[in-house]
Amino acid sequence: MRRSILALIVFGISLFGTQCWAQDCGGELLPPCPPAGITNTFSPGTTTNTYDFGNDGRLVVKFDTVLTTFTLTVTVNHTIDPIDPSEFPEGTACVPYGFGTQCDQYDFTGSAGGPNGVPVKNTDYKGLISLTLSYLTSQTVHDPAFGHAPGDTTTFTEDILTSYSSSPVLSDPTMGGTTPGLSSVVALDQPLTESDTFCLVSPQENQTFSVGQEIELNFKLFASGPCLNNTGTPIRDKTARFSLSTTDSGGNVFFPRLRNKEKGNKFHFDRKDGENEFDVSTHRLLPGRYTITIFGSKFSPQSVDINLVQGVDPDDPD
Repeated sequence: MRRSILALIVFGISLFGTQCWAQDCGGELLPPCPPAGITNTFSPGTTTNTYDFGNDGRLVVKFDTVLTTFTLTVTVNHTIDPIDPSEFPEGTACVPYGFGTQCDQYDFTGSAGGPNGVPVKNTDYKGLISLTLSYLTSQTVHDPAFGHAPGDTTTFTEDILTSYSSSPVLSDPTMGGTTPGLSSVVALDQPLTESDTFCLVSPQENQTFSVGQEIELNFKLFASGPCLNNTGTPIRDKTARFSLSTTDSGGNVFFPRLRNKEKGNKFHFDRKDGENEFDVSTHRLLPGRYTITIFGSKFSPQSVDINLVQGVDPDDPD
């Protein structure tokens, strides 16, 4: 994964000032550590809250619809629950943050009527709950997963990952997921089923598109060798997915809704060209800089940045 020099410098400064996993903050010259638990209030008028734990990550919780008022506390736990080997491949492990070896699990409690006081679906809220987790890591990411321990279980048995960003400009990975109910979550890394050569065909880095214009997202995979003049047979990847991400005014990564999301963001294979292809809709997106991240079980996440400028959207009746 490419990282900007500036991002690494900022990360180094953050390690010096707030290494909470080493318990060396809070001294005369050091700022206090973020709390292990953060409590926010949700209500019909407040459906989204942010839990910023500094070096222990940043978790955004968003409900589709909130029916009552309740508090929700998220607590960082460095003792990670077991990972179900029947649901995740052998070798799956939690992602250590920073340059250390310590992982972060996020546990939920609250003032509502569910287990541990978490809100109850169709009583306190309706629809799904969206989680967005950003963190810093020096580990090479292989096949990302968003582990979830549903209900009263204390074992991670579900991968709720729906989106992932490994921006070449920002060194912070960000993953998104959806769940019908809240329980412990953790960032996981799964081993690759293969280690293929990834070759991006389009778009090009820093290419510019107009709002409403489709982006041809194409790549080739080879079992080995370089991308240039590779004489091998291109490989189809049925597991490959992509995410489109951007940042808000505060520099926080988020995943805008895409018009063609109903396709599951899965690629189809053009046998003639040997390319895995997807036409990305930019309908109703805002102008700005976006990162496209492609990820799957055969190669580590790959990213490309594109620019989106204002144009006449042919699909927008306005």
